[in-house]
Amino acid sequence: MAFLDFFTGFDSEEEQARSDRLDAELRALNEKQREQRGEDWFQQAQGHIDDNRIDDVGGEVNDAFIIGWGEGVDNIRNGVGNTISGATGTIFGIVPWQLWIGAAIYLAFRFGAFNGLLKK
Repeated sequence: MAFLDFFTGFDSEEEQARSDRLDAELRALNEKQREQRGEDWFQQAQGHIDDNRIDDVGGEVNDAFIIGWGEGVDNIRNGVGNTISGATGTIFGIVPWQLWIGAAIYLAFRFGAFNGLLKK
């Protein structure tokens, strides 16, 4: 039993046996049609079976689970980041830059940043 079988909800050993059984059945069907379709077709069909064979079904599912988990985390992270940047971008985008500078100067006066300059 693979590590993530508990989370993915399937038995990897059973699925591996099923995959092997289906590959064997397909090879047998190809063998039956070998004479009818020709040797080139048979070699191509067997090549497809060999190219698409999965030797470790549990490992493939676990890899896909981990990739999907990472994509989900990225989607959440990007969604939260876009919401925050959208909200702050809207606030800063609505108010003209001249008002921001004016507000900064006003607050500087209110907090006493220029008190030393005005006294003689």
